[in-house]
Amino acid sequence: MSELRSGGLIRVRTRSGSVLAWAVPAWAVLCGALASGQLGLSLADGVRLLLALLLVEAGWGTLWTALSTTDWATPIRRWRNWHLEGNTPRLPYTQPGSPGDRLASQLSQLRSWAEVILLPSAGRALGAAGAGLLFSLALAASLGAEIVVLCAGTLASMQLALVFDHGRGQAGTGWDGVLRLGLPWLAGHLAFASPTLPSVAAATAFAVSVAGAGNIDRPQGRVMWAAGQLTVAALFIPLQHPLAASFLVLLLVPQLLLPAQPEDPRRWTHRAWPWMAAGMLMTALVL
Repeated sequence: MSELRSGGLIRVRTRSGSVLAWAVPAWAVLCGALASGQLGLSLADGVRLLLALLLVEAGWGTLWTALSTTDWATPIRRWRNWHLEGNTPRLPYTQPGSPGDRLASQLSQLRSWAEVILLPSAGRALGAAGAGLLFSLALAASLGAEIVVLCAGTLASMQLALVFDHGRGQAGTGWDGVLRLGLPWLAGHLAFASPTLPSVAAATAFAVSVAGAGNIDRPQGRVMWAAGQLTVAALFIPLQHPLAASFLVLLLVPQLLLPAQPEDPRRWTHRAWPWMAAGMLMTALVL
């Protein structure tokens, strides 16, 4: 499981924190805000930036951690063959075999299944997901209509991740790049201005790099990590910023010099991250 999924202010379970889990989304929000060209030093801008950070961490981070690290498939599979009823009282004067009686029986089974199966295995995740969802909706509404639309797209992306994973709690690491860098970058940008094609392209390319972090001990992971940053460098050529393109390539060189087959992939990404973070910051400032 990608270390990025330990992010979120409300933890589903206690475990050691990850630098990238906190640094990547927060840094992406800041870079997106800088890329908008509208981030100033006023109190109002500082509040909007803080709200965007809270949206990404307290909202999306918490919700994504809860959804992507919980095995939802097992309790749902148990429900399909569940016939044990709880102590749910029937409505008065309900005749046996009537629609009201059948509904009461189904509700009783649902209550029994939730108490015996769902809540013991996924109760904390449900609570965290509910809190993350409420945080997301409230903070998105305070930031404006464009952020609300982006929030809806983020929630849809999380649902797609669960569908492709069949609810096993093992969503592909590619989703981390989208949900922990690409969309936070756009959230930072939209908090201050309408999106621009170069900013969206840069967010997508850097998201590809982060998506490769989950498989950095494999050739395809390292290719994705480098390809995303090279794509941003190539983006600066038609934008007539050759110096920025050259600087991004230079920042990539130390990352390529790291061991090709690291014994500790997490340590590798921690070493490479400051170089990519510098490239993200320079990209945001140039855009």
